[in-house]
Amino acid sequence: MARRATRISRKWIRQNRALFRDFLVRKGPLCGAVLTRASQDTKLQTIFPGGEAMKKIMSTLACLLVVAGGCATMRPASDSDIFRDYESIGTLDKRLTAAQGSEINVLAPAGFARAKKLFDESLELARKGKKAEAKRAANEGVNVLSNAEKDAEQARDIMWEVLEYRGRARKAGAPGIFKEEFRNVEDMFREANRLVERDEINRAKDRRPPLLKSYSNLEIRTLKEGTMAKAKASFERAKAQNADDHAPKTFRRAEKELNLATSTLEEDPTQAEKANQHAELADKLAQEAEQITELARIFDRRKYSYEDIILWHHEQLTEVNKPLGSPLNFRQPHRMVVSSIKEKTSSLVQSQKDDLEIIEKQQNRIQELRAQLDDMQKQYEGRLSAQARKQAEKEHREKEASQRFEYVQSLFNPEEAEVFRKGNNVLISVAGFFFPVGGTIILPQNFGLLNKIINSIHQFPNSRVEISGHTDSIGSTELNLRLSRERADNVAKFLKEVGNIDPSRISAEGYGESKPVATNETEDGRTKNRRIDVLLINQ
Repeated sequence: MARRATRISRKWIRQNRALFRDFLVRKGPLCGAVLTRASQDTKLQTIFPGGEAMKKIMSTLACLLVVAGGCATMRPASDSDIFRDYESIGTLDKRLTAAQGSEINVLAPAGFARAKKLFDESLELARKGKKAEAKRAANEGVNVLSNAEKDAEQARDIMWEVLEYRGRARKAGAPGIFKEEFRNVEDMFREANRLVERDEINRAKDRRPPLLKSYSNLEIRTLKEGTMAKAKASFERAKAQNADDHAPKTFRRAEKELNLATSTLEEDPTQAEKANQHAELADKLAQEAEQITELARIFDRRKYSYEDIILWHHEQLTEVNKPLGSPLNFRQPHRMVVSSIKEKTSSLVQSQKDDLEIIEKQQNRIQELRAQLDDMQKQYEGRLSAQARKQAEKEHREKEASQRFEYVQSLFNPEEAEVFRKGNNVLISVAGFFFPVGGTIILPQNFGLLNKIINSIHQFPNSRVEISGHTDSIGSTELNLRLSRERADNVAKFLKEVGNIDPSRISAEGYGESKPVATNETEDGRTKNRRIDVLLINQ
């Protein structure tokens, strides 16, 4: 029986030895030691046949499986773990990133490369658990990088003109258009900076003239093959479309700017930026001439008469005018139609400017008041008891709320709205909205008033906003209810979309004529009843 067990164990080990060897060798020194022990014990079978050797083999295999399981669960430390446990390595990593952003790797290439190598060494040592060596390498890397930063400052002083030309070449797009040539000049620039690192200043200065020439040539060639080439392509494309026939004025202007760009660059290469401006304008004009030509051809294909072209123009103006509200009147002279659009747009822009000025003034005032309150708080903070401090905080909040309320009140004149305070809540009763009779669309003349409402809501960022629409008693109850609801909904929509107020904060409802605030027997009373109420509910 013992011999049979021995034969079975020999066969099992022989069949599975390669599998375990491959698994354990990959798991590190500890598992390798277990493998060695297992190999030695299997040899015992030839010396001590029978059950005793079998016990040793099974014991070794059990140990092997336990250690193998432990080896399989071991996880190497990640970089984030190392940065957390080794402050000096984390500091070096951050400083290397910042240094590369400041181009220290170009201005002091040798020092930067040495610091980077020490960083990699410190990481490798930390992964192996060699704490002292890892910290020493990281600290040395920080010192090396500090010296590199000083060398980079000196290089900037010596190579300031080269840096300027280099920046112009990069701005023109040389790294993308002439990759290989730009890389070669960059290598020359790094080599000059290495001379600065070695304190060979005169030799570094000798490298400046060829570097200036190389970067300047790259800039000029890039403009010719970049912006200038683009402008020429646009011009040739417009010419091929016969733009000189359909858009002669624009086409000639493009031609003139392109000629100016070419002559400027040829006469004085240092005026590359000016030539670039002419080329960009030529490109825009050529593209514009091409679009005019395309539109003119559409008119020709459709055999548009002058009347057809003017009607098409009216349609375009109507589309532009739609967001501004009231329709255009094409029965009046064309200049008055254009003037109408201009006035609406100017009014809206001016209203926004006025509101921004008011907001800026009030914000400055709020800052002043806050500064005063902070000074007062610092003076009395040490002497206040817990109860007195609590009371002071309450008064501070109430005073701040009063200031906000006063600010909101100051935004509206009596013809626009009345502002009431109800505890912590604020009611803005707006009678200054203008809606056409039976209409619900918000017209442009209401935009200034709506901007003031938006500004008021922003003063209470945690409030809920309830919009309620009201009418006078003229007309049927059903009609008034519908008008009030639609007007309230449109105001709420404006606050969400234009005022960027969270939709979840806003609700809208219409009450028609059911909640008058004045008599409907007089015109003044009916005017007050035709209103939009904005209630700011502060929890």
